[in-house]
Amino acid sequence: MTNTSTTPITAVRVDVDVRDVAPVGVERIVGDVFFPTSHMLGEARAVVVCLPGGGMSRRYFDLRTPDVGDSYSMARHLASAGLVVVTVDPPGVGESDRPIDGYTLMPRVVADVAALATHEILDRLRKGSIDPNVGPLENLLPVGLGHSAGALLIVVQQARSRCYDALVLLGFSGEGLIDFLTEDERRYVNDPARLRSALTALTKERFGGPLPTRPSSDSSSSLLVHGVPPETAMEAIREATSPLLGLVGLTSMVPGSIREELETIDAPVFLGVGEFDITGRAHRIPEELPTSRDITMFVLPDAGHNHNVADTRELLWGRTARWIQAL
Repeated sequence: MTNTSTTPITAVRVDVDVRDVAPVGVERIVGDVFFPTSHMLGEARAVVVCLPGGGMSRRYFDLRTPDVGDSYSMARHLASAGLVVVTVDPPGVGESDRPIDGYTLMPRVVADVAALATHEILDRLRKGSIDPNVGPLENLLPVGLGHSAGALLIVVQQARSRCYDALVLLGFSGEGLIDFLTEDERRYVNDPARLRSALTALTKERFGGPLPTRPSSDSSSSLLVHGVPPETAMEAIREATSPLLGLVGLTSMVPGSIREELETIDAPVFLGVGEFDITGRAHRIPEELPTSRDITMFVLPDAGHNHNVADTRELLWGRTARWIQAL
């Protein structure tokens, strides 16, 4: 899929007051809304709300540098296909506020804040109050899209708030990363209740703090990308880096940590992973969603975990757009 529109896709920044549910210190969540071009806007059927993975801000979905233009921007490609796209920085990430106590950012807390922001943005879209050039959009199908730990947050958000009519989970598996866990962390595999009780202590032990900043060299780790992407692409990835939500990141690493939430998901689900992803055996992932009767599995060839810098990225973007349009 190539962006063939003669009118560039532009982003409109949105700020949402989330003080009703957020930890102390978090007053606003920041996002961007990408509208299809005017000749496609009247046919828009869905709005896709995107949450980034660990160590990434919302810019992961809009990777841009002067040298690459829009060619690595998933958000602009989906918008060029006729979808309204919303990218969101969770609390503690990117331009959104950070709490006074970073250890308050448990997965359920972050998901509840994201849910409030989602409901507010959807309401603004229905009222036509985001962009003075865009009128009310009243019948958009809400779709939640998350990458990696962002997909974990989308699942938890859906289980607790039922925000979406369909989910797109990219680079995600409930099997976690058991090979990278310490002996102490392995004690909590498939025991989510005990993990929640121990999560603060475990996060302190692993990361030293609730919002660690990983070295920029990690963004090009062989765990995250496959092959050697162009330096311009990796520059865009580095520009998208953000502190890691430590408690969310560690939760995503422990197998079975959100088993209860996954088992409640009855909406249609699109699963996308890279051929060389860190998710483990791709075709076992649908088994983690026993309640959903509509699951699509797509393995992106020649891609690692950060699909948006893979040479084959447009295959995933195109398949995602077509799946959403067919709902």
